[in-house]
Amino acid sequence: MKHITCILIVLVTMFSCNYPDKVKSFIPGTYIRFGHHEYGTEYDTLNVALQNEASNEYRVTRNWKYERVLDGVNVEPEYKRHVTTCIYDLREKLLRESETGLTYSFDPKHDILFAGSTEYKKIK
Repeated sequence: MKHITCILIVLVTMFSCNYPDKVKSFIPGTYIRFGHHEYGTEYDTLNVALQNEASNEYRVTRNWKYERVLDGVNVEPEYKRHVTTCIYDLREKLLRESETGLTYSFDPKHDILFAGSTEYKKIK
């Protein structure tokens, strides 16, 4: 009985180590979000790239454009760019931003990234 238990433990360990992480392989890419309302239009893009594979470190670059409408007239667009570093949590299957603690979670089946509760669609 001890031999069977040892064999099962070895097999489970081997399979868990060799099982590919589908979320981790899905992460790198470009994600977009678009919003339109009476006050303006918002374009939001996240580019996520592997920065250091050994430490599961990713670089997230957010490019944001807001076209404001004031009294029915388009105002000069506002642009922002923010670059940050995230660490991939293997157990939780999410990215944690180093500066703010914001978490990015993923739904590979539907090509979606969630930054907190904000949803982005993967385009490549």
